[in-house]
Amino acid sequence: MSHATFRLLVVSLLLAGLLGGCWSGPSVEPLEVETTAPAPGFDLGGQPQNPASLRIERASQTDLSVFFSQYEDSGSIPDDILERYLTNPEMMATQMALLSDLIDRLESGGAPLTAQGFYEMALAYTDDPGTALLLCHNVLKALARGRSPIPWEVVSREPLVYLFDGRRIEIDPSQLHPDARPTGARGQPSIFYRLFSADEFGQMDEGDWYHFFLEAAAAYYGATGRADPGGPGLGPDYYHVVGNAVDDTMRQMQDPSLEDSDAYRGWRWANALSYLEEAYYGTDYQGTQAEASREARDHRRGAIFGLQLAGVEPEWPWYVPRIGTAGLTGVDVPSTIYEIVPPDSEP
Repeated sequence: MSHATFRLLVVSLLLAGLLGGCWSGPSVEPLEVETTAPAPGFDLGGQPQNPASLRIERASQTDLSVFFSQYEDSGSIPDDILERYLTNPEMMATQMALLSDLIDRLESGGAPLTAQGFYEMALAYTDDPGTALLLCHNVLKALARGRSPIPWEVVSREPLVYLFDGRRIEIDPSQLHPDARPTGARGQPSIFYRLFSADEFGQMDEGDWYHFFLEAAAAYYGATGRADPGGPGLGPDYYHVVGNAVDDTMRQMQDPSLEDSDAYRGWRWANALSYLEEAYYGTDYQGTQAEASREARDHRRGAIFGLQLAGVEPEWPWYVPRIGTAGLTGVDVPSTIYEIVPPDSEP
């Protein structure tokens, strides 16, 4: 295969939906959709046998980027990656227990959680911050979007009813906490902002929540030296295209005058995930530059959270792209920068 033919193949994969929904991509309507059935053999019931032992010690930069890049039912995520970060029995049992805790909290009148509060809830099931961040991401993505092996789906809007692992959950509007909101980002009846604070990221998009933990996880694993860096080498399939896109964007963001520490790589990894999403999908669904810039700042908040869990304060700028500027051969960072958020900018 000639170089030109290979490049055209990669481009066609990128632009014909290979990165569709990348980093969970544009918003979908409706936000909460019927979940797909879990693959045979998933053990969704019960409690984790030993919560403190649940620990994803290391993460591959490419593997985790690919995992974050798509909806779980897309068919694009290799089975071994999906199993490692989401569907293995221990992770599934823990995610189910965490979701059950959220429902119990709602039914007992608890206030909507902040990001910090939800992270602390996840820590009850693991002694590892990185694993807790992944648990938060996975549960939030299932709640916000559906399409996950985590069995959560909306049954009806009026009355508001969900199905959780066969359990019917009808939301009583009379038990609404004063800080809760009865509707989702698009005005549809929803449980989401009853569970999670609408003041944390605003009420523009439920996806802001799991993007926060996505960015935090990348920054944390990178900053602690628990990520295997680098791209996967050449290849025309989804795994190679995504891995190389992330690695190349990180390389372009590197300031050669600065030491390339673990923390700096974790920061650039998180920034690259954010940058690629907005560069590819910022114009989708009539998206605006202002919306992309707001989302990028929420992504940056997540990266800061992850670095601080690793005991590091960020010392580097955060790059925001001009929306829709991904070219046929990838993203040229220097020519597509819309804004550089300085290190001392308040999150």
